[in-house]
Amino acid sequence: MRTESEVLSQIAKWAQGNDLVRAAILTGSRVDPKRGSDFLSDYDIELYVADLRPFKQDDSWLNVFGSIVMRWPLKPSSTFDDKWLTRLVLFGDAVRIDFQITDEVRIDPTAYDNGYKVLIDKDALAAKINDPTFSKYLIRKPSRQEYERLVHDFWWDATYVPKYLWRGELPFAKYMFDTVLRYSHFQRLVEWYIGQRHDWKVSTGLNGRWFKRYLDAETWSELESTYAGSRIEENWGAFFRMVNLFRKLAREVGMQLGYEYDNNTDQELTKHCSNIREIGKSGDANHRIQPEARTSRH
Repeated sequence: MRTESEVLSQIAKWAQGNDLVRAAILTGSRVDPKRGSDFLSDYDIELYVADLRPFKQDDSWLNVFGSIVMRWPLKPSSTFDDKWLTRLVLFGDAVRIDFQITDEVRIDPTAYDNGYKVLIDKDALAAKINDPTFSKYLIRKPSRQEYERLVHDFWWDATYVPKYLWRGELPFAKYMFDTVLRYSHFQRLVEWYIGQRHDWKVSTGLNGRWFKRYLDAETWSELESTYAGSRIEENWGAFFRMVNLFRKLAREVGMQLGYEYDNNTDQELTKHCSNIREIGKSGDANHRIQPEARTSRH
């Protein structure tokens, strides 16, 4: 596998020899000292070119960087901004280079607040870029309205999980538990909890990548216990452990920010969810919806 210096040298040499390329800038984890990088970290490269059309037409220019295993998207196209072309490429030696390409001739001075390294700059496009503050992805303090809405929405969506666990409909129960409840609500609360304990000066990465860095051992252990496999009973336990941890963290965040936690909704919905579980334990067939009987066509 190529080293970082080898990869960056290769990119810079190619960019220097290609008249269309006016500047090449490295961004992402490899230029952010707080995030750190390893051998699996992507090389996030932004190219400023004189003409975008040749890059839209074909990918032959990528071959200079090695044997291509796969690229995304399937064909050259924009994925987040019409002014930028995306080519994410995995090479045979496990090096991945993520190219974003534009024919914009001016760089916003604030464009690289989260760090950058100029590899090539033929026209001094990067001369006026501000020094990075590395503050773009810091956890933001929630407003009272944001806090109250998150607590409300968590408890509303929490009611779906017991319903589908009781029915034994695991796929939808897991969707509501691990996608909606966890990533739309619970994760944001954990971010706020970490943010207020670190004076709102840290980032926990995409989808909580770095939660373990900032949580004490006890809280991390509690968070780990909210993950479950495929057994229904295992998911019941993980669900109520998430509920308990949500309550604990939400109360502390609310107290620190001077926001009131909705204890009444908590109590009523916890009771509601617990009742569904107890019905399931009792095996009371009267509560079950009986499927329609199948009729023979013969």
